[in-house]
Amino acid sequence: MSSARLTLITGTEQFLAERAVSEIKSTLRKAGDFDFVVSEISDDTRPGDLFAATSATLLGGNRLVVIVGSELLTEQLAAELLEITAIDDPELWIIIRHQDGRKNKKLIDALKPVCNLVTADKITGKRDVEAFVSSEAAKFKRKIAPAAVESLRTSLGDDIRLLAAAIDQITAATTGNLTQEMVEQYFDGIAEIRGYHVSDRLWAGDLAQALEKFRWMVLNDGAGANIQVIAAIATDLRSMVRIMGAAGGQSDEEIARSIGWSEKMGWKVRALRTVARGWKPAALAHFANRLAEIDAQLKGGAEGIGLDETARTAVVEKFLVDIARK
Repeated sequence: MSSARLTLITGTEQFLAERAVSEIKSTLRKAGDFDFVVSEISDDTRPGDLFAATSATLLGGNRLVVIVGSELLTEQLAAELLEITAIDDPELWIIIRHQDGRKNKKLIDALKPVCNLVTADKITGKRDVEAFVSSEAAKFKRKIAPAAVESLRTSLGDDIRLLAAAIDQITAATTGNLTQEMVEQYFDGIAEIRGYHVSDRLWAGDLAQALEKFRWMVLNDGAGANIQVIAAIATDLRSMVRIMGAAGGQSDEEIARSIGWSEKMGWKVRALRTVARGWKPAALAHFANRLAEIDAQLKGGAEGIGLDETARTAVVEKFLVDIARK
């Protein structure tokens, strides 16, 4: 029988894992103060370290211990963790992060019956992203129209962190089920400028307008502006590649259908086809690689360590200029 104080989070989707941890922290916070400890498993972890991380303090009280990287535990340390989960301590809450299901399967099998299970698998592909957005709306007892989902994806790409934040914001600002008109009104009226506005102007060759809109976003949205703009540019670039590879003789609406869009997105296909004619495949591939590097920088990759938000904004702005001058 599982314990409310034990949680096992499997999968590699960082956003879903972080949200699960935040929800548990919120639950504990209602009962008062608590100690919070993160124990990351590494080659330096030794027998007894997990006992030390989860042991009670002199003053007592609730404590939440997050054990990250349980897939790396040796057999001896895995046995230590199981021994800890069997301790009947009403003040001890444990979250176990397991990010590689191919490793330590016996440990996972032993933990599942006694832990609350949270699945944090990567969400990729059109259908999975659409299902995720619908489930986010359902959390607020709201339904979202397929056209509204498409509008969100056009605006923000498939970054589930941004999509979840958008649903949270829109449901807070509106009533009733979410429609395409509502989403567009929200982004154009409340948020005013989004990543896709910058991307549209950039690919249209209007660097001045793209930079102006980007700087406006930075002033109003802060750190979120960098991620939104890169996500929107990446979405348009991937779409251009798919459109360039579409079979000849098709209308814009037919191409839209063939790449998984609504026929109503024919205008977007038409715009991107016009842009794509001015690009060589090698140039698109070059900027696709640059996008991946910048995305890693913005999200905490090795190259982004030590960069503050001003430096990250400068990286994005230089990238906009590079594309415009390709």
